[in-house]
Formats: sequence, C-alpha cells, structure tokens
Amino acid sequence: MSTQQIVPVDTKPFESGLAKFREEANAIVVKDQQDYVVACQLALDVRAYVKDVKAKMKPGIDSATAHLNFLKNELAKYVTPAQQIDEIVSRKAEDWKRAEREAAERERQRIQAEAEAAARRRAEEERREAERIAAEQRKEREAELRRQREAGEIKAREAERLRKQAEEDERKARELAAKQAEETAKAVPVVTVAPAVPKVAGIKARVNWKFRIVDSSKLPRQFLKADEVAIGEYVRKEKRAGEVIPGVEAYSEDGI
Repeated sequence: MSTQQIVPVDTKPFESGLAKFREEANAIVVKDQQDYVVACQLALDVRAYVKDVKAKMKPGIDSATAHLNFLKNELAKYVTPAQQIDEIVSRKAEDWKRAEREAAERERQRIQAEAEAAARRRAEEERREAERIAAEQRKEREAELRRQREAGEIKAREAERLRKQAEEDERKARELAAKQAEETAKAVPVVTVAPAVPKVAGIKARVNWKFRIVDSSKLPRQFLKADEVAIGEYVRKEKRAGEVIPGVEAYSEDGI
C-alpha cells in the first residue's frame, strides 16, 4: 500500500502565535465597550489561528489516518476470524459447563432433600420417644399416688395436687420434646456438590452474573438515572431560568 508522504510542518509560527495570544489574553481587561470589542476581536483572531493550524496539520493527519486504517483492516483480517472461532468453541465449552453446574445443583438439591427428610424422621422418632417416656413417668407417679392414698400416707387433697402436677410435668415434657424435634429437623448442614469441571491451564474459570429488567416501575430510586439529553432539550426549548422541571434548575451562560 502506498501512502502520501508526510511533510513535516513548521510549528515555530504556531508556538510564537500562541505566546502572543496568551500574553494579550492575560493582559486584556474588559471594563467598557471598547475593551469588549478588543476582546471579541482577539477571540476571532484566535479562532482564525486554530483554523489555520488545523488546515496545515490536516494533510499529515489524513495520511496517518489512512495508514492507521490500513493496519486496522489488516489486523481485523486475521484477528476477527480467529475471534469467531474462539467464540464458537468457547460457547460449546460454556454450554457443557453450564449443564454440568445445573446437574451438580440438581444432585445437591436431591441430597439436601434426603438429608432434611432423614432429619425430620429422626426428630419425629425422638419426639414420640420423649412423649412415651413422659407418659410412662406420669402413670408411674399416678400409680404411686393411688398407693400412698390407699395406704393413708397422704390425704386426698394432696394426692390431687400431686396428680395435677404430674400432668403439668408431662405437658411441659411434651412441649420440650416438640421444640427439640423442631430444632433437630432444622439442624441439617448445607450440602455442597461441586460440578465436575476440570481446571485447564490458561483458562480462568468464572461465572458471569447478568440481569434483565422485568418491571422498570419497581426499580428503587438509587438505580434510576436522569435522562440528561431529554432534560437539556427541554431546557433549551423553554429558555427560562429557575425550576423548569421538578428537581431541575435551569440557568444561562453568555458566550461570544
């Protein structure tokens, strides 16, 4: 490929022009109409200078841009197809990896469900056994109370009080057994099942979390962004200062 020869540009006039403009700009003080006219003329001279610099530098920029575009096209000729191949094979590997992770999660849920079911069965068995023991203890105490009453060792009122106490103790034992059974049923360790995805040197295993908005009306305020383009268009159309939109204050700045 042949490109236009880049001709060096003499930048010394640019440097001297900048120095002159900077000195004049720093020295000027606008306090009346004449000063304002002088300042505006200086601004026009600076803009003409910028236009001249761009015109003289543009041929070199165009030549460099053409060469840069040529190199970019050459790069894309070989890189883009390779990236497409990479995408094809990566997508196939990622699909398998995702399926493997989903299978591992299903297995984890199965094992977790079995463990929780076993814990519930164990808790129920322990509760029933605790209730059986509590009931037997109450019956034994009641039988002993009847014996003591018949033997005249205790009076009827005392026997009735102790019988009610035995019933209350059984009730509390049943409540405690139910509470302990509930805790046992909940005390199931979280099961983990790692997907069988091998590690490959040079490949960084990662899971990319993304999102989709399903109902924008439910978004919290912290996740909303002002439409500054639309606000700017509205402000320029209204052309008035103050709160033109709730929460938006418009103001103007002079320019020449």
